[in-house]
Amino acid sequence: MTAQSVVGTHPPVKRSRRVGRGFILMLGVIVVPLALNMLFNSYGALTVDGALRMAFAAVAGQTVAVLSAMTALVLTVKRGYAWPAIVAFAIITAVVVGLAVGSIAAAGDTLLSRLDLIAEVNELNA
Repeated sequence: MTAQSVVGTHPPVKRSRRVGRGFILMLGVIVVPLALNMLFNSYGALTVDGALRMAFAAVAGQTVAVLSAMTALVLTVKRGYAWPAIVAFAIITAVVVGLAVGSIAAAGDTLLSRLDLIAEVNELNA
């Protein structure tokens, strides 16, 4: 009797799923800032707490946008994409950072105007 050779079958190896650069960019630049603004919006009367909450939500959302754009750029460079893709993501990152800085400045101006409005209303009510 001869020994039969056993053909070994290897179970399929699970590859780790890589998160896409576009997914990170869309999630961080659009979805998270929008969700933060909607979640922390003051739907009732304007109060100091509501004004501060809305301003901090805007700043936090734009901070997430900047970090996600930078993450997408780092992933583009680290994964070895061609230089046109790296340049494109560098331009996208620069645009996101510029718009985020402007949005953060606008949130500060809006906060000051809301606090002034609240102070005026409190003076009229007193």
